[in-house]
Amino acid sequence: MGKASSSKKVARAAGIGGGRASRGRRPWGYYAMVAVIVILGLLGTWVSRNHRLAQINNRGNSAPTVGTTWYEGYGVYECGTWAKAISHAKDPQGITTGNGDGIIHIHPTVKAAAGKNATLGKFAGAVGMKLNAAELQVPGGKLYTDGATCEGKPGHVYVKQFDYVGDNVGTLETVTPTDVPLSDGALVTIAFVPASDKGKIPPPPAYVQTNLTKLSASTSPTTTTPTTVKPTTPTTVKPTSSTTASTGKK
Repeated sequence: MGKASSSKKVARAAGIGGGRASRGRRPWGYYAMVAVIVILGLLGTWVSRNHRLAQINNRGNSAPTVGTTWYEGYGVYECGTWAKAISHAKDPQGITTGNGDGIIHIHPTVKAAAGKNATLGKFAGAVGMKLNAAELQVPGGKLYTDGATCEGKPGHVYVKQFDYVGDNVGTLETVTPTDVPLSDGALVTIAFVPASDKGKIPPPPAYVQTNLTKLSASTSPTTTTPTTVKPTTPTTVKPTSSTTASTGKK
């Protein structure tokens, strides 16, 4: 009885010890998985940012040159409402806007506004808009500063590009707002919203998209169909009966 009882106590102690060891073991697999997810997220952000910077620095033939004419629709989205389109008559370097049409008119007149210099910052400076990573203010409008209350939450400045009319997904810019390149036939929304709403930033209003479509159509090169000239069949002239020369005999 003594030996059996001792054996049970030893077995019980071993079982308890094993359970405690199991409970005290660190979940290294879980930590490794979390670390991999974080690293991949950081890597994806880095790659995306550098890809966008490469697009800006190597715009090549896709950038507007002096003498070209581009149009891009824009909208300023402030805490869930659209600011009134800017009316601006000045055109210092060829990047401005029309009379409240919601369109950025891009026709550089100097190299300082062409190529990689044709940016959202150049447009903001031309029309008197305050725009940077921490501030947004349209001419005559309210000044929004980073962290200010917006729909009950801290707001921030974001820029979202939409590649074409009808694109409702868009791409959230990761570069400084003033460095965002202007694009032909595209749309851009400059927004001040809470971080939780940055993925919901909409494209510019419908009237802007309509105006952009009309302007883009008016500047699209037209294809001229060459006129085919049907060769004419040469006219065959039927010889007339020649007058027979009379020959005299002596």
